Amino acid sequence: MGKLLIVQTKIPSDKVEELKLKTGKSTIKEALSEAVYHYLYCPLANKIDESIERCKRGRKPLYLKEISETHGSE
Repeated sequence: MGKLLIVQTKIPSDKVEELKLKTGKSTIKEALSEAVYHYLYCPLANKIDESIERCKRGRKPLYLKEISETHGSE
């Protein structure tokens, strides 16, 4: 195994609960691990990545894109 890196991010609690339901995992750590693994190895993930809006500092997470679309239309 390569070098390990500890990272942190803010994710709304409702999105975390939804992720736990979708992955079938009982802990946040397991659910996030499953999601990251799926994102890295799923051939369809590249198609999703192409549709993500780019900003000056990088790409916007999917949940932020959804929020900005719903609030931008109001």
